[in-house]
Amino acid sequence: MTKLNLGSITVIVNGYTINNGLPYFQKAVPAALRSRIGKATIKIRLHERNGNYAIQCHRLNNQYSALFRAMWDDQSIVPSEAKLAAVAMLDTLGLSAGDGLTEVHVPLDDGRIDVMTPAHDILMDFLMDREIKPSVVTRAAHSLLNNKLPVLLSEAFSVYLGNHSKGQDKKFQEAQKQHWDKLINFVGDKPIKALTRADARMYRDHRLASGVASTTVAREINAIKAILTKAIRELSLGIPNEFAGIEIPKANKNVKDREPYTTDEIRLIASEALKVNDEQRRIVIALAFTGARLAEMVGLRKQDLDLKKRSIYIRPHDGRSLKNEQSSREIPLLPMAYEALKAQAQIVQGDFLFPRYATFDSCNANSASAALKKWAKKFVPKKTLHCFRHSLRDLLRAVMCPEALAKEIGGWSSSHDVSVQYGQGYPLDLKLEWLSKAYARLENQM
Repeated sequence: MTKLNLGSITVIVNGYTINNGLPYFQKAVPAALRSRIGKATIKIRLHERNGNYAIQCHRLNNQYSALFRAMWDDQSIVPSEAKLAAVAMLDTLGLSAGDGLTEVHVPLDDGRIDVMTPAHDILMDFLMDREIKPSVVTRAAHSLLNNKLPVLLSEAFSVYLGNHSKGQDKKFQEAQKQHWDKLINFVGDKPIKALTRADARMYRDHRLASGVASTTVAREINAIKAILTKAIRELSLGIPNEFAGIEIPKANKNVKDREPYTTDEIRLIASEALKVNDEQRRIVIALAFTGARLAEMVGLRKQDLDLKKRSIYIRPHDGRSLKNEQSSREIPLLPMAYEALKAQAQIVQGDFLFPRYATFDSCNANSASAALKKWAKKFVPKKTLHCFRHSLRDLLRAVMCPEALAKEIGGWSSSHDVSVQYGQGYPLDLKLEWLSKAYARLENQM
């Protein structure tokens, strides 16, 4: 193993070596397979034109590991691994995808001259000489010689991440992958080109029949559609996206979780939270009087709280990203929210205001949601904490807050008007003025 620089990151790379001043990938062939492979060591020259050496080594290591597994007759090998193994098998023989009946140079034993031999014959001789039985890998190798193997669904995800602005974000990767894995588990790891409209409809119906809410299914399908769109475009496949335009019955009609809390309900929940006044309840109070998203609140660091200006800064960090560019904002704190966050800051240790849920590496908003939702539903059974955001929207409407200002307070997207991203935004005192108007009756009665 050797250390290599991948951008600003130093990684340990399997197989990287320098031979006569030139970079190579090197991997030992298992002793039991050497007679069948025809060599004891795989050694492949690395070239800058093929990208970062660390990435090349990682890809080659995966290919040859899959080949060795296949030659051990590993029955657990999956289609994507079979494809990797087939590529490695051809590469071992100096062949490439699409060679087919093309004649290639093959050195004679004395090494002095070479002869031209059809690529297909080279592969057949290799398999027969080493008594390699037909398998999913040998069949894939045959197909690869005559036609480049199609891109599998499992391979499309890496294309998506590699061409997405959030592709390196671990939480984004995990969130998107769970949707993609559900699709593969249902339809199988088939080629993208083999995906049909019927597959898309059946997947939708399967998820709905499993009891998943229509809004959740719509969100999953939107994620799948985005991955397919990116892969089809980047790979120049020239095929339709079969998940485009798939309609979800009653999507966006599950309104019970979207209803705002009434002022009486906000007052009740805030009053009950004050009685307990612990870390979790302070989160509830802050949410009730800022309308911030739960992840935005629980991911706050001490440096994001400005006690002098009586405000919080919602901004991304390594442990927590934000939903969109408009989510980055400064929110003035009304007295209830200010006192709750001030009390939390005074007793907590470390860099985060809510260390139960946030660290430098992650922000566990789901865990916070589960615990706080269970508690809040004791008082208002049919609503969730996200309803505070809907309450904020209605309260601002009720006092005729300008639309652009309301969006800046709540961190809502204004993608239809790029001009809203110009300048520094509304001053804090103006935000406070409108937020105070919106919550005036509610706070005066607390």
